[in-house]
Amino acid sequence: MKIILKKIQKKKIQVGGTRKVTETDSKKEIIYQENNGEKIPITKSVVSPKIEGAIVTAQGASNPTIKVNIIQAVEAVTGISSHKIQVFTMS
Repeated sequence: MKIILKKIQKKKIQVGGTRKVTETDSKKEIIYQENNGEKIPITKSVVSPKIEGAIVTAQGASNPTIKVNIIQAVEAVTGISSHKIQVFTMS
């Protein structure tokens, strides 16, 4: 649970006006579910990382046919565009 406290104040300044000061405080609390004496945090959502590209090393990558097959396999499994997949020969 996230609690946000906001306090807005108007302060007079010496030059002849006022300025608005906003203070924001936030506090996070973790909510637990208890099962058999074990506390388990309750998750609101799980965010998976986004895959931007892939690098593959393979022994047969010097063969152009194998290299294309590897690129197509990675593209099919991950959904990454082929131009974002690099295949290198393993040494």
